[in-house]
Amino acid sequence: MSMTFKHPLVRVLLLGCTLAVSLALTACDKKAPAPPPPPQVTVAKPLVQDVRNYELFDGNVSALLSVNLEARVPGYLTKILFEDGAYVKKDQLLFIIEQDQYLQQVHLTQAVFDEAKIEITRQKALLKDNATSQASVDKAMSSYLQAEANLKLAKINYGYTEVRAPFDGLMGRHLIDVGNYLGSSPNGVKLAVIQKINPIYVYFSINERDLLKFQSKYVNDTNRKSLVNKLPVFVELQGEKGFPHEGTLDFAANLLNTSTGSLQLRAELKNDKFELVPGLYAKVMVYYGESRKAILIPTQSMQVDQQGNYIFVMDEAKKVQRRNITIGQKFSQLSEVTQGLSETDVVVINGFISVSNGQVVNPTTVSIDPLPTR
Repeated sequence: MSMTFKHPLVRVLLLGCTLAVSLALTACDKKAPAPPPPPQVTVAKPLVQDVRNYELFDGNVSALLSVNLEARVPGYLTKILFEDGAYVKKDQLLFIIEQDQYLQQVHLTQAVFDEAKIEITRQKALLKDNATSQASVDKAMSSYLQAEANLKLAKINYGYTEVRAPFDGLMGRHLIDVGNYLGSSPNGVKLAVIQKINPIYVYFSINERDLLKFQSKYVNDTNRKSLVNKLPVFVELQGEKGFPHEGTLDFAANLLNTSTGSLQLRAELKNDKFELVPGLYAKVMVYYGESRKAILIPTQSMQVDQQGNYIFVMDEAKKVQRRNITIGQKFSQLSEVTQGLSETDVVVINGFISVSNGQVVNPTTVSIDPLPTR
Protein backbone atom coordinates (compact mmCIF):
# COMPACT_ATOMS: atom_id res chain seq x y z
CA MET A 1 0.00 0.00 0.00
CA SER A 2 1.50 3.37 -1.01
CA MET A 3 1.82 6.31 1.44
CA THR A 4 0.58 9.78 0.46
CA PHE A 5 1.75 13.19 1.67
CA LYS A 6 -1.36 13.29 3.76
CA HIS A 7 -0.16 10.43 5.91
CA PRO A 8 0.90 11.76 9.36
CA LEU A 9 4.29 10.05 9.37
CA VAL A 10 5.22 11.46 5.98
CA ARG A 11 4.21 14.93 7.04
CA VAL A 12 6.39 14.76 10.19
CA LEU A 13 9.41 13.59 8.16
CA LEU A 14 8.98 16.42 5.64
CA LEU A 15 8.67 19.02 8.41
CA GLY A 16 11.85 17.77 10.06
CA CYS A 17 13.80 17.98 6.82
CA THR A 18 12.55 21.48 6.20
CA LEU A 19 13.71 22.64 9.65
CA ALA A 20 17.12 21.04 9.25
CA VAL A 21 17.64 22.75 5.89
CA SER A 22 16.53 26.10 7.38
CA LEU A 23 18.95 25.81 10.31
CA ALA A 24 21.79 24.88 7.97
CA LEU A 25 21.09 27.87 5.72
CA THR A 26 20.88 30.19 8.76
CA ALA A 27 24.23 28.95 10.09
CA CYS A 28 25.81 29.58 6.72
CA ASP A 29 24.50 33.14 6.69
CA LYS A 30 26.20 33.99 10.12
CA LYS A 31 29.56 35.79 9.91
CA ALA A 32 32.65 34.87 12.01
CA PRO A 33 32.88 36.94 15.31
CA ALA A 34 35.01 40.11 15.07
CA PRO A 35 38.26 40.15 17.10
CA PRO A 36 38.17 42.23 20.37
CA PRO A 37 39.51 45.79 20.17
CA PRO A 38 43.01 46.52 21.51
CA PRO A 39 42.97 47.16 25.28
CA GLN A 40 43.01 50.76 26.45
CA VAL A 41 46.23 51.71 28.29
CA THR A 42 47.92 54.85 29.55
CA VAL A 43 51.54 55.38 28.57
CA ALA A 44 54.22 57.95 29.39
CA LYS A 45 57.91 58.54 28.96
CA PRO A 46 59.97 58.23 32.16
CA LEU A 47 60.62 61.35 34.19
CA VAL A 48 64.26 62.41 34.25
CA GLN A 49 65.07 64.62 37.25
CA ASP A 50 67.88 65.47 39.65
CA VAL A 51 67.48 63.61 42.96
CA ARG A 52 69.43 62.82 46.13
CA ASN A 53 69.45 59.69 48.23
CA TYR A 54 67.59 59.79 51.51
CA GLU A 55 66.82 57.62 54.51
CA LEU A 56 63.73 57.54 56.72
CA PHE A 57 63.84 57.30 60.51
CA ASP A 58 61.41 57.22 63.40
CA GLY A 59 61.82 60.19 65.73
CA ASN A 60 60.34 62.05 68.66
CA VAL A 61 59.82 65.77 69.15
CA SER A 62 61.53 67.27 72.20
CA ALA A 63 61.71 70.77 73.66
CA LEU A 64 64.88 72.77 73.06
CA LEU A 65 64.94 73.64 76.77
CA SER A 66 62.83 72.36 79.65
CA VAL A 67 63.14 74.00 83.08
CA ASN A 68 61.45 73.32 86.41
CA LEU A 69 60.44 76.61 87.99
CA GLU A 70 61.07 76.25 91.72
CA ALA A 71 60.56 78.27 94.87
CA ARG A 72 63.98 78.89 96.42
CA VAL A 73 62.80 80.63 99.58
CA PRO A 74 60.08 79.58 102.05
CA GLY A 75 56.84 81.48 102.32
CA TYR A 76 53.21 81.55 101.24
CA LEU A 77 52.45 81.66 97.50
CA THR A 78 50.53 84.92 97.01
CA LYS A 79 50.09 85.34 93.24
CA ILE A 80 50.09 83.37 89.98
CA LEU A 81 50.42 85.72 87.03
CA PHE A 82 49.98 83.47 83.98
CA GLU A 83 47.37 81.21 82.41
CA ASP A 84 48.12 77.51 82.33
CA GLY A 85 49.49 76.58 78.89
CA ALA A 86 50.20 80.20 77.95
CA TYR A 87 53.19 81.31 75.90
CA VAL A 88 55.27 83.72 77.99
CA LYS A 89 58.20 86.04 77.32
CA LYS A 90 61.63 86.04 78.92
CA ASP A 91 61.68 87.75 82.37
CA GLN A 92 57.88 87.80 82.54
CA LEU A 93 56.73 87.62 86.18
CA LEU A 94 55.00 84.31 86.86
CA PHE A 95 54.79 83.71 90.62
CA ILE A 96 55.08 85.90 93.73
CA ILE A 97 55.94 84.51 97.16
CA GLU A 98 55.07 86.66 100.20
CA GLN A 99 57.63 89.47 100.20
CA ASP A 100 57.18 91.46 103.43
CA GLN A 101 59.69 89.63 105.58
CA TYR A 102 62.31 89.59 102.83
CA LEU A 103 61.77 93.28 102.09
CA GLN A 104 62.21 94.15 105.75
CA GLN A 105 65.36 92.07 105.86
CA VAL A 106 66.70 94.19 103.00
CA HIS A 107 65.88 97.38 104.91
CA LEU A 108 67.54 96.02 108.05
CA THR A 109 70.74 94.98 106.35
CA GLN A 110 70.77 98.23 104.38
CA ALA A 111 70.76 100.19 107.65
CA VAL A 112 73.56 98.07 109.12
CA PHE A 113 75.54 98.51 105.91
CA ASP A 114 75.06 102.29 105.92
CA GLU A 115 76.27 102.46 109.52
CA ALA A 116 79.29 100.30 108.77
CA LYS A 117 80.14 102.46 105.78
CA ILE A 118 80.06 105.61 107.91
CA GLU A 119 82.20 103.95 110.56
CA ILE A 120 84.93 102.79 108.17
CA THR A 121 85.05 106.26 106.63
CA ARG A 122 85.41 107.80 110.13
CA GLN A 123 88.07 105.34 111.22
CA LYS A 124 90.17 106.01 108.12
CA ALA A 125 89.99 109.77 108.77
CA LEU A 126 91.05 109.30 112.40
CA LEU A 127 93.93 107.10 111.35
CA LYS A 128 95.33 109.93 109.21
CA ASP A 129 95.38 112.13 112.36
CA ASN A 130 96.86 109.30 114.44
CA ALA A 131 93.67 109.41 116.54
CA THR A 132 92.91 105.68 116.21
CA SER A 133 94.73 102.44 115.76
CA GLN A 134 95.12 100.28 112.73
CA ALA A 135 93.31 97.51 114.62
CA SER A 136 90.22 99.70 114.93
CA VAL A 137 90.35 100.45 111.21
CA ASP A 138 90.64 96.76 110.41
CA LYS A 139 87.72 95.94 112.70
CA ALA A 140 85.58 98.61 111.04
CA MET A 141 86.54 97.29 107.61
CA SER A 142 85.52 93.76 108.61
CA SER A 143 82.14 95.03 109.86
CA TYR A 144 81.67 96.95 106.62
CA LEU A 145 82.41 93.90 104.46
CA GLN A 146 80.11 91.69 106.52
CA ALA A 147 77.31 94.26 106.28
CA GLU A 148 77.82 94.51 102.53
CA ALA A 149 77.64 90.74 102.13
CA ASN A 150 74.51 90.50 104.28
CA LEU A 151 72.85 93.24 102.23
CA LYS A 152 73.61 91.44 98.99
CA LEU A 153 72.29 88.16 100.44
CA ALA A 154 69.09 89.86 101.61
CA LYS A 155 68.54 91.35 98.15
CA ILE A 156 69.11 87.93 96.54
CA ASN A 157 66.55 86.30 98.83
CA TYR A 158 64.10 89.12 98.13
CA GLY A 159 64.64 88.55 94.40
CA TYR A 160 63.75 84.87 94.88
CA THR A 161 60.24 85.91 95.97
CA GLU A 162 59.57 86.68 92.30
CA VAL A 163 59.75 83.74 89.88
CA ARG A 164 60.24 84.91 86.30
CA ALA A 165 60.46 83.16 82.94
CA PRO A 166 64.09 82.30 82.09
CA PHE A 167 63.32 82.43 78.35
CA ASP A 168 60.46 82.74 75.87
CA GLY A 169 58.54 79.52 76.27
CA LEU A 170 55.36 77.53 76.75
CA MET A 171 54.08 77.16 80.30
CA GLY A 172 52.65 73.96 81.71
CA ARG A 173 50.00 73.99 84.42
CA HIS A 174 50.76 75.45 87.85
CA LEU A 175 51.48 72.74 90.40
CA ILE A 176 50.93 74.77 93.60
CA ASP A 177 47.84 76.90 94.28
CA VAL A 178 47.83 80.37 95.82
CA GLY A 179 47.77 80.26 99.63
CA ASN A 180 49.95 77.19 100.04
CA TYR A 181 53.06 77.44 102.19
CA LEU A 182 56.27 76.68 100.35
CA GLY A 183 58.58 75.12 102.91
CA SER A 184 62.33 75.14 102.72
CA SER A 185 63.81 72.29 100.70
CA PRO A 186 67.36 71.71 99.47
CA ASN A 187 65.97 70.99 95.98
CA GLY A 188 63.37 73.76 95.98
CA VAL A 189 59.60 73.40 95.62
CA LYS A 190 58.47 72.75 92.04
CA LEU A 191 55.90 75.33 90.88
CA ALA A 192 55.58 74.64 87.13
CA VAL A 193 57.51 73.60 84.02
CA ILE A 194 58.41 75.92 81.15
CA GLN A 195 59.62 74.66 77.78
CA LYS A 196 61.34 76.44 74.92
CA ILE A 197 59.75 75.04 71.75
CA ASN A 198 60.88 77.50 69.07
CA PRO A 199 63.23 76.29 67.74
CA ILE A 200 62.61 72.68 68.70
CA TYR A 201 64.48 69.36 68.60
CA VAL A 202 63.64 66.05 66.93
CA TYR A 203 65.65 63.06 68.16
CA PHE A 204 66.13 59.92 66.05
CA SER A 205 68.60 57.05 65.76
CA ILE A 206 70.51 55.21 63.03
CA ASN A 207 71.33 51.53 63.47
CA GLU A 208 74.88 50.22 63.32
CA ARG A 209 74.56 48.56 59.89
CA ASP A 210 73.22 51.68 58.17
CA LEU A 211 75.74 53.87 59.96
CA LEU A 212 78.69 51.80 58.72
CA LYS A 213 77.26 51.75 55.18
CA PHE A 214 76.78 55.51 55.23
CA GLN A 215 80.27 56.18 56.58
CA SER A 216 81.97 53.93 54.04
CA LYS A 217 80.23 55.61 51.08
CA TYR A 218 79.80 59.25 52.03
CA VAL A 219 81.94 60.23 55.01
CA ASN A 220 85.59 61.26 54.72
CA ASP A 221 88.02 63.51 56.57
CA THR A 222 86.93 66.50 54.48
CA ASN A 223 83.18 66.39 55.08
CA ARG A 224 82.99 64.62 58.45
CA LYS A 225 82.59 67.85 60.45
CA SER A 226 80.52 69.63 57.81
CA LEU A 227 77.68 67.08 58.00
CA VAL A 228 76.69 68.33 61.45
CA ASN A 229 74.97 71.74 61.29
CA LYS A 230 74.64 71.50 57.49
CA LEU A 231 72.94 68.20 56.60
CA PRO A 232 69.26 69.00 55.77
CA VAL A 233 66.58 67.16 57.70
CA PHE A 234 62.84 67.07 56.91
CA VAL A 235 60.07 66.03 59.28
CA GLU A 236 56.40 65.12 58.98
CA LEU A 237 53.91 64.33 61.72
CA GLN A 238 51.20 61.70 61.53
CA GLY A 239 48.58 62.75 58.99
CA GLU A 240 50.95 65.13 57.18
CA LYS A 241 52.36 64.64 53.68
CA GLY A 242 55.50 65.82 51.96
CA PHE A 243 57.69 66.41 55.05
CA PRO A 244 56.75 70.09 55.47
CA HIS A 245 59.03 70.87 58.45
CA GLU A 246 62.65 71.61 57.54
CA GLY A 247 65.66 71.70 59.83
CA THR A 248 69.33 70.84 60.15
CA LEU A 249 71.23 68.00 61.79
CA ASP A 250 72.91 69.64 64.78
CA PHE A 251 74.10 66.74 66.94
CA ALA A 252 75.42 63.21 66.62
CA ALA A 253 76.33 61.18 69.70
CA ASN A 254 79.98 60.22 70.08
CA LEU A 255 79.23 56.56 70.84
CA LEU A 256 76.67 53.88 70.05
CA ASN A 257 74.10 52.75 72.55
CA THR A 258 75.26 49.20 73.27
CA SER A 259 71.79 48.05 74.34
CA THR A 260 70.09 49.14 71.10
CA GLY A 261 73.05 49.11 68.69
CA SER A 262 72.17 52.57 67.40
CA LEU A 263 73.61 56.09 67.31
CA GLN A 264 71.45 58.97 68.50
CA LEU A 265 71.04 61.95 66.17
CA ARG A 266 69.25 65.25 66.62
CA ALA A 267 67.82 67.89 64.29
CA GLU A 268 66.89 71.46 65.14
CA LEU A 269 63.82 72.91 63.41
CA LYS A 270 61.96 76.20 63.41
CA ASN A 271 58.56 76.02 65.07
CA ASP A 272 57.04 79.47 64.54
CA LYS A 273 53.48 78.11 64.41
CA PHE A 274 54.02 75.74 67.35
CA GLU A 275 52.87 72.79 65.24
CA LEU A 276 55.61 70.59 66.67
CA VAL A 277 54.73 69.67 70.24
CA PRO A 278 57.15 67.85 72.58
CA GLY A 279 56.38 64.15 72.76
CA LEU A 280 54.89 63.79 69.27
CA TYR A 281 56.01 60.94 67.00
CA ALA A 282 57.71 62.18 63.85
CA LYS A 283 58.89 60.63 60.60
CA VAL A 284 62.34 61.98 59.73
CA MET A 285 63.86 62.14 56.24
CA VAL A 286 67.57 62.85 55.80
CA TYR A 287 69.12 63.57 52.41
CA TYR A 288 72.74 62.58 51.77
CA GLY A 289 75.21 62.14 48.93
CA GLU A 290 75.55 64.18 45.75
CA SER A 291 72.67 65.14 43.48
CA ARG A 292 72.29 62.97 40.36
CA LYS A 293 69.98 62.50 37.37
CA ALA A 294 67.54 59.64 37.81
CA ILE A 295 65.00 57.86 35.58
CA LEU A 296 61.70 57.78 37.47
CA ILE A 297 58.41 56.01 36.81
CA PRO A 298 55.24 55.61 38.91
CA THR A 299 55.71 52.87 41.48
CA GLN A 300 52.24 51.51 40.61
CA SER A 301 53.35 50.75 37.04
CA MET A 302 55.80 48.11 38.24
CA GLN A 303 54.97 44.44 38.73
CA VAL A 304 56.93 41.63 40.34
CA ASP A 305 57.12 37.88 39.85
CA GLN A 306 59.69 35.14 40.33
CA GLN A 307 62.03 36.83 37.84
CA GLY A 308 61.92 40.10 39.74
CA ASN A 309 60.54 43.55 38.95
CA TYR A 310 59.25 44.26 35.46
CA ILE A 311 57.19 46.71 33.42
CA PHE A 312 55.59 46.84 29.97
CA VAL A 313 57.04 49.18 27.35
CA MET A 314 55.36 50.08 24.03
CA ASP A 315 57.14 50.24 20.68
CA GLU A 316 56.31 52.32 17.58
CA ALA A 317 53.90 49.63 16.36
CA LYS A 318 51.94 49.98 19.61
CA LYS A 319 52.98 46.53 20.74
CA VAL A 320 53.89 46.02 24.38
CA GLN A 321 56.86 44.03 25.55
CA ARG A 322 57.88 42.92 29.02
CA ARG A 323 61.02 44.63 30.33
CA ASN A 324 62.86 43.41 33.43
CA ILE A 325 64.18 46.29 35.52
CA THR A 326 66.21 47.03 38.63
CA ILE A 327 64.82 49.65 40.98
CA GLY A 328 66.63 52.00 43.33
CA GLN A 329 65.42 54.75 45.65
CA LYS A 330 61.72 55.51 45.98
CA PHE A 331 60.60 59.15 45.88
CA SER A 332 57.02 59.68 47.00
CA GLN A 333 54.83 58.00 44.31
CA LEU A 334 57.77 57.50 41.94
CA SER A 335 60.58 54.94 41.91
CA GLU A 336 64.04 55.19 40.38
CA VAL A 337 64.94 52.63 37.69
CA THR A 338 68.68 51.96 37.71
CA GLN A 339 68.77 49.26 34.99
CA GLY A 340 66.56 48.10 32.13
CA LEU A 341 64.99 51.40 31.05
CA SER A 342 66.09 54.43 29.04
CA GLU A 343 64.62 57.90 29.09
CA THR A 344 63.30 57.46 25.51
CA ASP A 345 61.24 54.34 26.29
CA VAL A 346 57.45 54.56 26.54
CA VAL A 347 56.12 52.86 29.67
CA VAL A 348 52.63 51.49 30.25
CA ILE A 349 51.64 53.09 33.55
CA ASN A 350 47.93 52.13 33.64
CA GLY A 351 45.90 49.30 32.12
CA PHE A 352 48.81 46.85 32.07
CA ILE A 353 46.80 44.22 33.95
CA SER A 354 44.76 43.46 30.81
CA VAL A 355 47.71 43.22 28.38
CA SER A 356 50.08 40.40 27.52
CA ASN A 357 53.53 40.27 25.98
CA GLY A 358 53.47 41.21 22.27
CA GLN A 359 49.89 42.49 22.31
CA VAL A 360 48.82 45.59 20.37
CA VAL A 361 47.27 48.29 22.59
CA ASN A 362 45.29 51.49 22.23
CA PRO A 363 47.40 54.05 24.13
CA THR A 364 46.60 57.38 25.74
CA THR A 365 49.77 59.41 26.29
CA VAL A 366 50.26 61.46 29.45
CA SER A 367 53.24 63.03 31.24
CA ILE A 368 54.59 62.28 34.71
CA ASP A 369 54.49 65.18 37.13
CA PRO A 370 57.95 66.14 38.42
CA LEU A 371 58.92 65.76 42.07
CA PRO A 372 58.73 68.94 44.17
CA THR A 373 62.11 70.58 44.57
CA ARG A 374 63.58 71.41 47.98
